[in-house]
Amino acid sequence: MIKRLIDVGVAVKDLDAAVKKYSEVLDVKPSILPPEHYAYPGLKGARFRIGEVTISLVASEKADGPVAKFLETRGEGLNHISLEVTDIEQDIRDLAGKGVKFASDRPLAFSDGEVIFAHPKSLHGVQIAFVQAKPGTDLLTGE
Repeated sequence: MIKRLIDVGVAVKDLDAAVKKYSEVLDVKPSILPPEHYAYPGLKGARFRIGEVTISLVASEKADGPVAKFLETRGEGLNHISLEVTDIEQDIRDLAGKGVKFASDRPLAFSDGEVIFAHPKSLHGVQIAFVQAKPGTDLLTGE
């Protein structure tokens, strides 16, 4: 079951330049995300908390990673929307029954829990990440 919107992800080519711009525009100090935060290796990023949602900037350190491929085909911009769920395995079954295809066969582990990405072709061009937190972890703060 979907609990809430937690994140809007933006793919960027130059993380430092994007962090500087978003910091100025939003007037919010970012949290720099360590590499282990990500389910896919070779990513780096930062997030800005705005109320009960974050805006995250994500860049690739690898030329063949998923964000690098995204940037090559679509350019900078909206990469994903993240929704927190309460039972990721059940949600995968329910969503698959509604015709949603996923980018992986199973949820991927990351520092705060598990995530699975719906393929954008299943949802009119929008990649949605379904995220289940580790017990006791707040996905907005990582604590």
